[in-house]
Amino acid sequence: MNGSNLFSVLISTIKSRFAAIMSKIKLWTSWNFIRSQLVTRLRQFFTKLFDVKPKDPDDYYTVFGWMISKKLAYSIVIFLGVISVWYIFSVRNAFQSFGSEDTLRTYKYNSIQLRMAKDKVRILGKSGYLAYEGNVADGYVAGEGTLYDPSGAIVYRGKFEKNNYEGEGKLFYSNGTLNYEGSFHENLYDGTGMLYRENGTLYYEGGFTAGLKNGEGKLCAENGKVIFDGLFANDEIVYSAFLGKSTEEVGAMYSGSRRIWNNDDEYCVYMSDIGALYFGAQDAEALNDDVMVSGIYVLSDSFFLGKEYVSSLSELSSALGEPVYEGNSDVLFSEAVVINILNETGAALSGPVFMEVTAPYSDVTVVEDYDQDYVLYLTAYKVGDITYTFYSKEKNGAFSFYSISGAVEDNE
Repeated sequence: MNGSNLFSVLISTIKSRFAAIMSKIKLWTSWNFIRSQLVTRLRQFFTKLFDVKPKDPDDYYTVFGWMISKKLAYSIVIFLGVISVWYIFSVRNAFQSFGSEDTLRTYKYNSIQLRMAKDKVRILGKSGYLAYEGNVADGYVAGEGTLYDPSGAIVYRGKFEKNNYEGEGKLFYSNGTLNYEGSFHENLYDGTGMLYRENGTLYYEGGFTAGLKNGEGKLCAENGKVIFDGLFANDEIVYSAFLGKSTEEVGAMYSGSRRIWNNDDEYCVYMSDIGALYFGAQDAEALNDDVMVSGIYVLSDSFFLGKEYVSSLSELSSALGEPVYEGNSDVLFSEAVVINILNETGAALSGPVFMEVTAPYSDVTVVEDYDQDYVLYLTAYKVGDITYTFYSKEKNGAFSFYSISGAVEDNE
């Protein structure tokens, strides 16, 4: 045997020795082998784990007299853990999208992951519509965001805190026009802001407290003209602020439509845009023709009391106490004017009061005489320095309007 044949035999022997080793290495490193081994080991593990049949008294827990297998308890805990992990990841994969930098994470409104989310997200409503887009933190809507209704229209855009409107924001009508712009606190108008009509025109600009107009504010007509600039309380004009004012001062507060009635030296001025009428007489010692306001009528059959409107005298007595006066009374000139204004739009009290009038101007009526035998039923309450008088047809009847008199504002 020559040298080359000897070398070939040696190589063949080495190859045969390592062929088996290489085959095993190739088998052990193949994915199919690894997977089959993992499955076999897991099957053995779970078979052993779920072999819950106790073999010894120490394999039991005793709970309220019941014997519970320890292995069964472990198995249930592990099973619930696996299910929980699977649920979390499946929900995340279903409602969290990844892609470009502009793609926001999207969650259902009741998603567990939403409680752990932060920064800017999208939230889907119960029926699957986009309900919110904006910032969240600590499980709440917080920071800048936009709220939508099921039709896709914007409901609110602005700042949130713990799911509430808080800070500066804008509220919208269902048709998309702006309803309110300004400050919020716990979902209510609070601070300063502007209210708009549904047609887009400005209605009110000024202060708010707990959703109601409060403090200094302005009412505007639909043409944008300011018709009242003054005080508000609990969503109502503070009509008592007119008391003691001159007609010049009233003109600075109210610039809407006016109608004037005159009887000798008595004057009544109807401010139709705010539903009120003031009355007074000329000051004989004044250097000008100013009329000083001695009282004001509010042409409303309801009275704002606390947090609601009331329309019965019994409700007023429950809140304001016993009246300081109640009984029949012959009508005064200013009362007759109010009654006739109310009867222009519907039946009020015992009908209109007869008047002999002349009208030198379209907005001025001179009353020569009127029926002073017309009878009203008056119920008066005193609150501090102010007297509120309510006018009805008879005792315990619903009142048709009321007046405010007594206190005089300090003009300094």
